Amino acid sequence: MVTPTMWTSSCGGDRMVTRRGQMRIIEALIACVLMFLCLSVSIFFSNVYKVTEATELEEAGLNVISTLDDPEVIEKVILKQDGWDSQLKSLIENLLPPDTFYNLTIYSSVTGQELANLSNIVDQVNQTNSETSSFRQVVTISLPITRNQTRKVDVMLVMDRSGSMGQKEPGDQYNKMHYAKEAAKTFVDQLNMSKDMVGLVSFATEATLDIHLTNSSSDVKAAIDDLHPNGWTNIGDAINLTIQEFQSNGRSDSIWVMILLSDGKANRPYNETYAREYALLQAEAARELGIRSYTIGLGANTSDFDEDLLRQIASEGYYYAPSAEDLTEIYLMIAQDLLFEVNYDIVTIQLILMRAR
Repeated sequence: MVTPTMWTSSCGGDRMVTRRGQMRIIEALIACVLMFLCLSVSIFFSNVYKVTEATELEEAGLNVISTLDDPEVIEKVILKQDGWDSQLKSLIENLLPPDTFYNLTIYSSVTGQELANLSNIVDQVNQTNSETSSFRQVVTISLPITRNQTRKVDVMLVMDRSGSMGQKEPGDQYNKMHYAKEAAKTFVDQLNMSKDMVGLVSFATEATLDIHLTNSSSDVKAAIDDLHPNGWTNIGDAINLTIQEFQSNGRSDSIWVMILLSDGKANRPYNETYAREYALLQAEAARELGIRSYTIGLGANTSDFDEDLLRQIASEGYYYAPSAEDLTEIYLMIAQDLLFEVNYDIVTIQLILMRAR
């Protein structure tokens, strides 16, 4: 039996190709194509599975990070409030799929101190065959103000007792001197007399040192109560006496603070022009000694006192009291600024998630 043939010409010569050979070539090509397609489909579905799994893990991690990016949560961790660790662990595990392993680290970027570390990763976990995702978040947190327990302060209260302090501001029940005394005594009560000291300088036509720096709050309060309004306004001499008191009795390891209250314009010694320049020179001398100065301007009508002068004297802050009744609140604000501190921290949250492939 003769096998059917097909004749073809190639390069000038003749070549015979059998039909069966052609079919085998075609079958081989089809098989290769099918193998390629199967491999492509396999790779495609494998990639789809991996992307889907990674996305689920990432979404879970981002959800945890977003929930932890809460100052109240971080504050509980920093302050080690009761049950913080169990609450944090429960929070994390409720947000993650059951088959997910995690390692959470929270630390201060300011001090480098580790604040918390929670993990459910066990030694048996095969990390090489696990899907892993890492997350990082930085949170800035302000903690509640706390009293500085180590800082010592020497404070000189410098109070105006000129004649205008005997007047009432509109709407006030008592004169300005009355409210100034009450506010100053309230400030004294904020001090810790086991480590702080306070003294009193008052000024009118002349300035007087009414009591040296002392840790006796009762003596200072008695000196404050003994003030009576009369005369002109000598701010420069009052600052000069304050400087002298710090140089004589101020402690080298404490903070020196002057709190100056006035309702008028500097007009003594001599005249207003000289008195103003003299007060500025004394304020500069105080600043060079490192004395921290707060000033308070008192009066509904700001043209009655030299607000610009008080601003220039102040190194730490100038406060305006339109009513004498505002003085207690202002003295308390100064006490808070001086005696308390706000703690800030920059906290880094680092989360690692693992999941078996």
